[in-house]
Amino acid sequence: MFGFANALLLALVLAAGVDAALALRAAAPGRGRCRRALAGLWRTPHLLFGPWGTAARLRAGEVLFTVGLCCYEVSVAFCNSMARDAWPWVQGVLAPALDWAAFLCWGAKILLGTRYTWRELTVAGALYFIARWVHFNSHNIFWIGLVVAVLAAKDLDLRRALDAFLAVGTATVVLVMLLNAGNLLPPAPDLAGERNVTEIRLTLGYGHPNTFGGLAFGLGLGYAMRRAARPRWGDAAVLAVLGVLIWAGPASRTAALACLALAAGLAFCRLRAGAAIPRAAARVYAAAVPALAAANFLLPLGMYKNGPGWSDFGPAWLSALDNLLTGRLSMVWLAYRLLPVKIAGQMLPDWPALDCSFVYALYQFGPVVAVLLAALLIAALWGYARRGDRVLVFCLLAMLVYAFMESQSFHLTTNPAALLLAGAVFGQKPERWLGGKRQAESI
Repeated sequence: MFGFANALLLALVLAAGVDAALALRAAAPGRGRCRRALAGLWRTPHLLFGPWGTAARLRAGEVLFTVGLCCYEVSVAFCNSMARDAWPWVQGVLAPALDWAAFLCWGAKILLGTRYTWRELTVAGALYFIARWVHFNSHNIFWIGLVVAVLAAKDLDLRRALDAFLAVGTATVVLVMLLNAGNLLPPAPDLAGERNVTEIRLTLGYGHPNTFGGLAFGLGLGYAMRRAARPRWGDAAVLAVLGVLIWAGPASRTAALACLALAAGLAFCRLRAGAAIPRAAARVYAAAVPALAAANFLLPLGMYKNGPGWSDFGPAWLSALDNLLTGRLSMVWLAYRLLPVKIAGQMLPDWPALDCSFVYALYQFGPVVAVLLAALLIAALWGYARRGDRVLVFCLLAMLVYAFMESQSFHLTTNPAALLLAGAVFGQKPERWLGGKRQAESI
């Protein structure tokens, strides 16, 4: 996707040039003509490459985003299952075709189906330039997929996209489970050598139990976002059942706990329906980002090696916590000693395995992106809380719970809540996020 990443950036620069030429031609003659034209572009939302076919382009943009989201979901949920080992064409033909279809749909939506001011385009363009630079160094296709999807989500009503995401995602995961139950897929790799794995964990057609857990949690997160306008007790029950099933089947604890936390959040939202979110509570929600990041980064600093075994760490309380977190802290301890931090990210070795998203972002994407991601999450939590969108706040918080233990939070299929960052990415005021309407009206 390196060529696509470059082409999208060049197309955005070309669009800005075309906009400037069209604005200058349309501006009235006289002193300050250039200044007036550029000031209009800076403040007035407009389609790129001219205003032709405005209504049709905006409608097509919504359809293109939805089609791209569905293609990407199938690519990850099916092509990254054990079907890739059963049939070579899955990875050799189907996956590249679906990935290109998704990126081309999102690229077309970004370039032809979205209104921008030049201020928004400058903010998001600068962030995209950094993200693209990091992608070149990290070679992480999930990262560039997440970034492009967030850019394409600008000003969208997400209802139809989420409906399609849930339908296609559920059907694909169920299909993989049925193929696995019918012994049409090869068995998953042996997990006996994995640390702290002493029980049988169902993989359900995927290479690892946490892969299934992440996909199932992503569907639960999408369901909660779809029900954000009017959360019901039944919605909380659905997520609670999903969390129990994730725990009982693949025993993907992080995904299960995040899903159960989201269920509890929806129940709280139902109890507090119609009540405003106090400013103090909004501060607490936003503070969750630096608090969890600090725990990820600082706890391993207190550890020390006190024996030759992989679990021989002290002090005793941190060693016990590390065992509870299945070695997450000791992996960070090793990373501090074995891995360099590079300004624009890098490809990571298989060992030490960094599952904590906060530390993973620092090493895989670099300190610039790690700080920007934290700032965007804080802005999103604060903005949605001040706007009164309690369910969306809990969606982001549940994602943070998951991110504390897993790095799949950078997969769009596991973390559709990343789409909620689109308004912050473009530097919009919270009241304009998600199509410029209150959440209760738009989702």
